[in-house]
Amino acid sequence: MRRAVVAGALLALTSCGGASPAPREYPRLEDRADHTLAGDAPRRREPLADGPRVIVDRNASPVVTLRVAFDAGSAADAPGREGLTQLTATLMAEGGAGELSYAELSDRLYPMAASIGAFVSRDETAFVGQVHRDHLEEFYPLLRDVLTRPRMGEADFARVRDQALNALTVDLRSARDEELGKQALQAMLYEGHPYGHPAVGTEAGLRRVRVDDARAHRGQLFCAGRATIGITGDVPEGFAARVERDVGRLTGDACLGRAELPAPPEVTAPRVLIVHKPDARAVAVSMGFAYDLTRDHPDYPAVLLATAWLGQHRQFVGRLMQEIRGERGLNYGDYAYAEHFTQEGWSRFPVPNDARRQQYFSIWLRPLRPETAHFAIRLAVRELRRLAAEGLTQAQLDHVRTFAENYFALYLQTASRRLGYAMDDAFYGVDAPYLERLRAAWRELTVEQLNAALSRHLDPGRLSIAAVASDAEGLAEAIATEAASPVTYQSEVSARVQEDDRQIVAYPLGIPRERITVVPVNEMFDR
Repeated sequence: MRRAVVAGALLALTSCGGASPAPREYPRLEDRADHTLAGDAPRRREPLADGPRVIVDRNASPVVTLRVAFDAGSAADAPGREGLTQLTATLMAEGGAGELSYAELSDRLYPMAASIGAFVSRDETAFVGQVHRDHLEEFYPLLRDVLTRPRMGEADFARVRDQALNALTVDLRSARDEELGKQALQAMLYEGHPYGHPAVGTEAGLRRVRVDDARAHRGQLFCAGRATIGITGDVPEGFAARVERDVGRLTGDACLGRAELPAPPEVTAPRVLIVHKPDARAVAVSMGFAYDLTRDHPDYPAVLLATAWLGQHRQFVGRLMQEIRGERGLNYGDYAYAEHFTQEGWSRFPVPNDARRQQYFSIWLRPLRPETAHFAIRLAVRELRRLAAEGLTQAQLDHVRTFAENYFALYLQTASRRLGYAMDDAFYGVDAPYLERLRAAWRELTVEQLNAALSRHLDPGRLSIAAVASDAEGLAEAIATEAASPVTYQSEVSARVQEDDRQIVAYPLGIPRERITVVPVNEMFDR
C-alpha cells in the first residue's frame, strides 16, 4: 500500500485517498506560554539557571571571538510556527539594534572587518561576533545591543521571513539535494518530534509567523538562565565580567526553562523515503537511526572511533570511501557519523555549538548516478551490517586509532573552535576537554570493548534510508523487488572488486514496498 505524507512531510502516514485531518487552530504565542496546543500534554521544563555560564580563554590572539550560545534551538519552535526560532535569531542579528538600522549596523562593522552572525540548530542558538582587539571597545556595544536591544521591526521581519521562505522553497528543495536528503532522514527519525523539521522551518509555519510572535519568542527563549558566554583572544581584564553583566540582564517573567524532549519514535524494521524530484540529475542518499548516545556517554569514544573507520568526513581512511569512491569511482564521497554533523563552511570539520540532547548515527552517500544508486545503497548497508555484527579487528582498531589521535586535533586548530568545543563540553556536562577525553579513552580501549559498544548501539534493523531521485518510483520498485543492480565502470577494476560486485548486485535489503514512501519534493516541509 502506497503511503502519503501529511503534516509537513514529517512522515505521519495515512492511506492514500483517506480524509485529510481537520486543520488545527494555532493560538497567539503570547496566549500559550507553555508552547502547547489545546489537547496536547504539556512537556515538563527544566528550571532556569541563576545566570549565564562564562568560559574565558585569554590568550595572545589579536582576533577576539565572542560566542553567546542559548540552550534554545528549532526544537523550541511553537507548533504551527516551525522556523520561528531561526527567524527570531536572524531578525536579531540582521534587523538592526539600538538606535541603528541594519544598514547602519553593517556600515559600523565594515571598517572594523568585524562580523556578527547567528546560527540555529535543533537545541542551540549561537550568536558569534569576531573583531580585532584594537576595535573591541567600538565593536562590543554593537553586539551587546543585538542581544539585548534588537529592533525587530516589521519591515526587517518581512525581509528576513522572505529570505527564510526562499531558503526553504528555492534553495533546499531546488538546489541542495544533499541537504534535502539529510533533512528528509531527520524527518523520518524524528516523526512527530521537535527535531523533525529543519531549523529554517516549514512553508506553512513560516507564512503563519508574525513579527509579534518573534518578539514574544525572544523574550521566552533568549534568557540569561539559558546562556553560555564564551570569550577568546587578547581581551582586557574585566571584559568578561562586563559581558556577563549585560547578558545577565536578559531576564523577565516571560523567560521559560527548556522543555524536555520526548523519545524519538520507535522503528522496528528498515524503511525508505524517496523524495521525487523530476529534475534531479543524481541521487543523494542519507541513512541512519536515532540512538541513545551523546558525548557524555561512556561508549561515545568507541563508537566515534568505529565510525571514523567506516567513513570519516572527506577522508579516504574510511571503509565506505575506499570501497565506493576509491575502488569503484561511483561518487564524490561516502561518510559515517556518530552524531549530527553540520559542516563548517568549506572545511572538513563540524561547526561547534551544534550540540544536541538526542543524537543519531548516519551514513551519507554523496550524489550517485541514478543507475548506480541501488548498488551503492546495497554496498553501504552491507558494510554497516558487517560492522555491527563483526566489529573491528585489532589491526583495524590500531590503524584508525593512530589516525584519529592526530586528525581530531585539527578540530581545535583555531581559538574560536577551541572555545566552541569548550562550550559544548559545558552543554554535555562533561568534566574533561573534548580531545583529551577522547585520546584518554582511545588509548585504553581494547578491541573487545569497542566491539561490545558497537553491539549495544549499532542496529541496522532500525535503519531509515532517505534519497532524493528523479525516478523515485523506479528506485522504490527496484528496492522492493530486490532487482539486480549491476554496474559498469569507466576503467578496469580489480578482480577482488569484480568478485565482490557479484555478491552486492543481489544483496538483499529486505525492505518491502509497504515500507517505502515516495513524496513529491514540493510536499517536503510544506506544512
